[in-house]
Amino acid sequence: MLALLRIFGLVLLCIIILFVIWVAFVNLTRREKSMWYGGRPSTLGIREGKLSSPKTRTPNSVVSEGIEPTHPAYIAPIAFTGDPRAAMAKLITTIESMNSATIVKAEESYVYAEFRTPKMRYVDDFEARLDAAASVIHVRSASRLGKRDFNVNRNRVEALRAKFSSS
Repeated sequence: MLALLRIFGLVLLCIIILFVIWVAFVNLTRREKSMWYGGRPSTLGIREGKLSSPKTRTPNSVVSEGIEPTHPAYIAPIAFTGDPRAAMAKLITTIESMNSATIVKAEESYVYAEFRTPKMRYVDDFEARLDAAASVIHVRSASRLGKRDFNVNRNRVEALRAKFSSS
């Protein structure tokens, strides 16, 4: 019985080591299509006047533009009234007030921030693009790792919307 437990432990240790090697390989070779890639995606930013579309292989992102409102990843943009620059400044202040947020890039019409989960330290990428003509701020929030996010990104955007609207 003891020999069987030792063999099981050795097999389990080998599986864990192989998994760690695989995750290291994925990240060192920057295989962004893998759900185990934890680096900053190259798809961030405004492309052709819009934020990137939601992830197709993994349902762990939300976006407010470029998809139909019936799509599971759709989330409404953040509406504002008044001066567009003031709205972006207010959005940046709101993001800074949220736990575990780090603003990486803040421009006149674009904001990129990273949110870290408190326990596991996973990083989620958040982007916002000002659409002054429509008086909305389009948003995109996506998890870097894993397959599902259990609505963490959607809930974060809704919490951001509520804080933005209340202040």
